[in-house]
Amino acid sequence: MKSNLFLCYKMVTCFFKIIFKKAYHGKLYGLENIPASGGFILAGNHVSYLDPPLIAIHTSRQPVYSFARKTLFKRGIGWFFRRLYMIDVDRDKGSDIHSIKRVLQLLKDGNPVLMFPEGTRSVTGVLQRAKKGIGLFMTKANVPIVPVRIFGSYEAWPKGRGLPNFKPNISIVYGKPLMPEDFESCKADPDPMQAISDKVMQAIANIQIKD
Repeated sequence: MKSNLFLCYKMVTCFFKIIFKKAYHGKLYGLENIPASGGFILAGNHVSYLDPPLIAIHTSRQPVYSFARKTLFKRGIGWFFRRLYMIDVDRDKGSDIHSIKRVLQLLKDGNPVLMFPEGTRSVTGVLQRAKKGIGLFMTKANVPIVPVRIFGSYEAWPKGRGLPNFKPNISIVYGKPLMPEDFESCKADPDPMQAISDKVMQAIANIQIKD
């Protein structure tokens, strides 16, 4: 069963790599910043339907786990999301304890997990303030966080657009990892988890294309 799951994941990964390279003339920067071993969090900006697959597929560490709303798993395609190593999250709950525990265990077991600190797609393409979620996972898991910024995906397929636009070019930049010790100063903040999340979001905002 696990091998079948991974085969499906690899096929989808291959498809999106072709789309990234051929349709969007994709460019990658900073892949050397992705940890070679151990659990870590990929923390990206979120402006497009394309962000989750395009950010996740380029790491040498596969699979990369990610999130999807629990309601999507009830629409007849839940089987497909599970084959993409997606974790269902109940957004109607203030805190989905089951999903939190599962993600923490995945990180503890050395798996990479993709998260979007903003919590949802930006409808304008402008970076939003981070929510506390990623701060919680940083506090509990104590793993590196790799900030990553995707450029051009908003123009390619923003929220609300029916079909993708293949004219824009897309670039992805993986920044230097933020290590657990980089968040020491956040512990003195009145709201440590929000301070951590804000620091991660700032790291994403600071990323620019080097060309």
